[in-house]
Amino acid sequence: MLGMLLLTSASLAQGPATDDSERIRQIVKEVLREYAATLGDRQADPAAKEMLRNLARDNRAFMTRQGAAHFKPFADGQRPRATVVTCSDSRVHTHALDATPDNDLFVIRNIGNQIATAEGSVEYGVSHLHTPLLLIIGHSACGAIQAAAGDYSAEPGPVRNELDSLQVPKGEGGMASVKLNVNHQVRHALGKYEEKVLTGKLTIVGAVYDFRNDLRQGPGKLVVTNVNGETDPVRIAAMDLMQGLETPEPKSGKRKR
Repeated sequence: MLGMLLLTSASLAQGPATDDSERIRQIVKEVLREYAATLGDRQADPAAKEMLRNLARDNRAFMTRQGAAHFKPFADGQRPRATVVTCSDSRVHTHALDATPDNDLFVIRNIGNQIATAEGSVEYGVSHLHTPLLLIIGHSACGAIQAAAGDYSAEPGPVRNELDSLQVPKGEGGMASVKLNVNHQVRHALGKYEEKVLTGKLTIVGAVYDFRNDLRQGPGKLVVTNVNGETDPVRIAAMDLMQGLETPEPKSGKRKR
């Protein structure tokens, strides 16, 4: 029965669209959804079960460690200080950037850390939540950059659509293209938020999270590569914005807000 439904669905997807075929397609999809709902965890991969247990265990530990008071300041609203556009890559996470990201980072993730494929979310962070910082983070060994630099014609349509908006040279999927893409995203953001930048309400920063140490500044380093369109490392280093970033802060136990 299931095999027949899957075969029917596949054949309809390949055939020309008509009113009748569309109705049948929707009926088949609904039957498949109903069947999936009856499976419970019978079809689940053991790795999925183990991962869910890990998530539940870690969540319980987080709740115990933080306590109810931790959530009170942002239970009814958020006041993040940065809108962050970064890659969906599982090796890139906020704990590498912010020890206390709760109510601090408004994070948008997609393949290739793009503005174009997430404009609504970025707009919400910048213009509705009024974050003073828009941080765009690329990373070493980015699969999206590698794919965009090669032949991705065999990828599914939705993936191709996102890769199409990455402008990197063919055959160059390394760090140079990672940094180039970050610069493109900063340029895109400057075009959208020029007035906010000129009036000092928004700073747009491009950076690379380098967990492979490709830039030779240490594994896991967040390397700032672009500030409001400025990409010269010497000029960036001289900016007031950058002063004190390499100086360890005193361990007070609380961050300043």
